Amino acid sequence: MMNVNKILVCVDLTPLSLKGLEWAKFLAQKLGAELVVFHELEDVYTMIKTSASFGMPASPDLKEKAETAALDNIKPLLKGCENYRIIIEAKGKTADRLIDIVKEEKPELTVITVEYERDVTKLNSQVLVIK
Repeated sequence: MMNVNKILVCVDLTPLSLKGLEWAKFLAQKLGAELVVFHELEDVYTMIKTSASFGMPASPDLKEKAETAALDNIKPLLKGCENYRIIIEAKGKTADRLIDIVKEEKPELTVITVEYERDVTKLNSQVLVIK
């Protein structure tokens, strides 16, 4: 059997991605693996980029407030899971950043929703697609 030490799950807080989080959490607990939850603040990234293009700075606490809100939504869903990390960032489009995060984290398994299925070939990981 293949060793699975790390499972990465891409969560955008849609119902389908939350189902993916349930699967990832279940598998991480069963396999004794670390669970890495990745959430990209795509809308915040877009707002900051748009504001800059108009020469108007975005609210300084925009990213911080969005990170706190995302954490407040994600953390309760991880109850009972002891070995996890949450990565929340506002660096680009989720599909593009997912590829980079998988390269950086090197998980043995990545859990994604069908929305990102077209990127499976770019992910250097086994992939579980949630439909």
